[in-house]
Amino acid sequence: MQTKIGSNSLLSALIDQTLTQQNIYKPVFFRLINSTDKSEFENLIVHQNNLQIYDHISAQVEELIKCIHPTIVFLPPAELAKAVADKFQGKPTEEYGVWVYYPWAQKLVHLLDEEEFAVVRTNRNKHKITDKEQNLLSQKKIGVMGLSVGQSVSLALAMERGFGELRIADFDELDLSNINRIRTGVYNLKVKKTVIVAREIAEIDPFLNVVCFDEGITEGNLDLFLNGNGKLDLLIDECDSFDIKINARNKAKSLGIPVLMEGSDRGTIDIERFDLEPERPVLHGMVEHLDMSKYQSLTTMDERIPYITAVTGVETLSPRMKASAVEIMATISTWPQLASAVIYGGGITADLSRKILLGNLTVSGRFFIDMDELISDPVQLTADTTPTQTIAPLTTNAIEEFIALHRLAFEENTYQLPANVLEDIIIAAGKAPSGGNNQPWRWHYQNGLLHLFLEQSAAQAYLDPQYISSYISLGAAIENLLLAAANHNVAVNYQLTPQFAPNHIAWFSFKSKHPTSAQEKQLFKHINLRHTNRKIVPRQEIDVAELNYLASLTTQVENAKLQWITDPEMVKAIGAIATQTDLLRMFIPEAHEDFITKEMRWDLAEVNATEDGIGIHTLDLSNNDQIGIRLLKDKKMISFLQQINGGSGFKRLSMMQFMASSAVGLITMPKGEIASFINGGIAAEKLWLGATALSLQIHPVNVPLIFFYKNSIEDSLVIPADTKAQLTQAENNFKQIFGITDDEQGVFMFRIFKAAPSPERTIRKSTAKTFSIGRA
Repeated sequence: MQTKIGSNSLLSALIDQTLTQQNIYKPVFFRLINSTDKSEFENLIVHQNNLQIYDHISAQVEELIKCIHPTIVFLPPAELAKAVADKFQGKPTEEYGVWVYYPWAQKLVHLLDEEEFAVVRTNRNKHKITDKEQNLLSQKKIGVMGLSVGQSVSLALAMERGFGELRIADFDELDLSNINRIRTGVYNLKVKKTVIVAREIAEIDPFLNVVCFDEGITEGNLDLFLNGNGKLDLLIDECDSFDIKINARNKAKSLGIPVLMEGSDRGTIDIERFDLEPERPVLHGMVEHLDMSKYQSLTTMDERIPYITAVTGVETLSPRMKASAVEIMATISTWPQLASAVIYGGGITADLSRKILLGNLTVSGRFFIDMDELISDPVQLTADTTPTQTIAPLTTNAIEEFIALHRLAFEENTYQLPANVLEDIIIAAGKAPSGGNNQPWRWHYQNGLLHLFLEQSAAQAYLDPQYISSYISLGAAIENLLLAAANHNVAVNYQLTPQFAPNHIAWFSFKSKHPTSAQEKQLFKHINLRHTNRKIVPRQEIDVAELNYLASLTTQVENAKLQWITDPEMVKAIGAIATQTDLLRMFIPEAHEDFITKEMRWDLAEVNATEDGIGIHTLDLSNNDQIGIRLLKDKKMISFLQQINGGSGFKRLSMMQFMASSAVGLITMPKGEIASFINGGIAAEKLWLGATALSLQIHPVNVPLIFFYKNSIEDSLVIPADTKAQLTQAENNFKQIFGITDDEQGVFMFRIFKAAPSPERTIRKSTAKTFSIGRA
């Protein structure tokens, strides 16, 4: 679109510095064969003291002649000079073509007029773009929403002359942080992005028609953007507003306008050919389950996350983008973008735009042009010399062989449990908590005795050194079994068998007509209600009498002690230690592998298939934090987080949990005995059931205890010396906080707080997987 000066007053306004710096983006044209234009041109030269004039019209005419007659370059130079002179037809050279004034730059440039200018400008497009195609493109209307990636797209389209009209929309002004990816100068700070892009295009090609929507895309102007002055032939979406993304697509779909979007991360490309597929779901159906009408009313990032991730995806982000997502609002303030990715994304989008508009591309879908995958160093495979031991699940035959071999170690019992009682106590035992919900118990009933075995195939975990976590879980299962038997008025005599560990753990004999205490009844009826609660709620005090009651339950187990920490500053110190070991768990490959494959279950199908592990839906996490947990699956992301000393997002979550706690408790037992861990599990389950009866919530946080064990007892951690020193110091601080002596060991740490119960519970294995009956 050409703008002419019609009066001295308009010229004066254009020269005004305040105006020209803020909103002028269209150049002014002077054709000196027109007397009015010539007068205004002379007026400009007189009144604009800082005017810079560029006149290379003869060189442009020479290049024009070469473009029209390529073989002229083989003629003598005099022939070319004559052709240039003939082109001016004896008229003053200043009257040839057009003078273009850029008021924001105070520059006046002498150019070929539009038709000849286009010939020279597109000459080197041939024949990747033919004359016929170039002409067709010059009739197309393209809309670009969002001018970060959109700036590179728009400039690439302009340089190829890939449109006749370009509508650009962005409400934002340029900030200094934008210049990491937007090619412009610092003198443009706080200038509208639309104005910056329109000016840059005008400086490349003043004849291109650019229409600015300075307020961005709104409900009020969306129809005008898509349909005003003729319907768009292509909508390019590079905006950040997810409601606008969807609303614009819905409208584009109704109008049959194809949509193209490029995400600078991994070169993600979305093509939606609504012109060819009028019934195609927007964004490939990824947002059909969402009510976009609610989006604008959502006020928190957590509320908006399900909408955002439906568009961007989670699993398909690059490792570094995932790591950045973890760090957002912790060490960085927003999503990162790099100039390199934005620039080549702009080129890719312009290329695809041309192919779509010319009918050379009809496909729809999501695609990736990931440079890290396309061009990378070969993966150096190193032989793993560490032997891997896979333990097969226990079989009934193996159990019976063990019992027969060690028969003299078990007393005979003639009382046979009724089948319904036996089933009830096994089910109750299976409701016990276990590390990572691995449920490492295997029960076998034979000759009136119930045997408890450690199912080692379930217990092979990095955070189960020497099976200490599993022993605690087996202790909790024993407590549930004892309470369930008491509920049936059945007395239990049991004997731990540490001499047979880690195979056989205990045997149980039974007698009928045992009176049940009130406490046993009270604890038993809360077995089905007991669960892990990871909620973050406002901190509330717990009555000292209730804490004392829970301590009394714990100390019913011989040698068990319970220490409470209620001071918020001390709780904060424990939280800092826990976050340190949580990150260590992520950064040690074996521990991380266990977390993502053995412990976590990422969807309901996986939960139901394995009947173990921790379903992500049970974690009491916000939408934002649940996405963060899912990002942990990417090993490359974890490796990069470690490189940058990152993980602040996970630290934040852990610290928020601790600071919401009413207290942190620690159960200790005598050091060095297998029985200590089993009995510690019995004490932990008593306490947990008692807390459930008081409507108090428990969240176990045993990772620090396990790392201390691996560091100090096993001395098995393969970690850098400085990390080991930090862990040792953390353990010393931990012992000091809780007053742990040299002959004690922590077996169960937890946070306790007041909150509503969690709505979701971890799954339990069917009894067929954990229980068998042998031959009499």
